[in-house]
Amino acid sequence: MEDRKIPETLEDAYRLRDTSDEMEDWDFYQEHVYRLRREEYRARGIRTEISSRRRERQSAIEFSREMFFLEVSEIAGQQGAGQASRAAQQEAQRYATRLDTHAFLKQLATPHSGAVDLYRRNYLELLRAGKSPSEAYYLSRVIGLAGDEEFRGAIENVRSSGYPRGRLAYMLERAAIQIRDLPGGMILILLTFFASLFAFVWATGAWEEGTSAGTIFFVSLGLIAAGALMLISALFIVTFIRSINK
Repeated sequence: MEDRKIPETLEDAYRLRDTSDEMEDWDFYQEHVYRLRREEYRARGIRTEISSRRRERQSAIEFSREMFFLEVSEIAGQQGAGQASRAAQQEAQRYATRLDTHAFLKQLATPHSGAVDLYRRNYLELLRAGKSPSEAYYLSRVIGLAGDEEFRGAIENVRSSGYPRGRLAYMLERAAIQIRDLPGGMILILLTFFASLFAFVWATGAWEEGTSAGTIFFVSLGLIAAGALMLISALFIVTFIRSINK
C-alpha cells in the first residue's frame, strides 16, 4: 500500500489505473477515479456517488462499442478497395448495429450472460473467416451464447461446411430470425398456426358421407394445406422458443 501513488488529478488516476499490472492495483486506482469523479460532479452540482459510478460504466460501454465498430470497419475494409471497401464497411456496420441492439436487449434480460461480448465475438470471428456481413449476422444469432469450446466447434463447422450444425437446421433458424425481426413477426406465426388449425378442423367437419368427388378433392387439398401450415408454424414456434436462450 505504501508503494502506491495517490493520484491528484483524474488524468493521473486513469493513467495509473490503465498501467496497473495487478488487479488489486487496478481496483485501488479505480476507487480514486470514482473519488475524483465525485469531486468533479460536486463542483458541477451533481452530488451522488451513484452518478459517478453510472457515468464511469456508461463511458466504458461507449468505449467498448466504439472499439467494436472500429474493428468491424477494419475487417470489412480489407475485403475491397475504394468504393467497394466503403460499401462493405457500411454494410458491416449496419448489421453490427442490429446485432448489438439484440445483444444489449438479451443482456438486459439476463445481466450475467455476457451477451454483448459473446455476440460481438461471434460477429468479428465470422467476418475474419470471410463471411459477408449478412451471413455473419445470422450465423452469430444462430450460434448465440456459446461457450469457448462450443464456439470453436461451431466455427470449425462453418469453415468446413458453411453451417454451425447442419444446413436444414441453419436455414430454419435463419428464417425464424428473419420473421422474428419483423414487427409483429411472432404474432404472425401464431395467427398462421391458429388459422391453419381452424381450417383443418373445418375441412375435417366438411368431410361427410355422400359428398361428391369434386368436394372430396378440394377438402383433401384443404386438409393437406392446413396440416402443412400447422407443421411449419409449429416448427417456427419451437425455433423461437429455442432461440430465447441463445
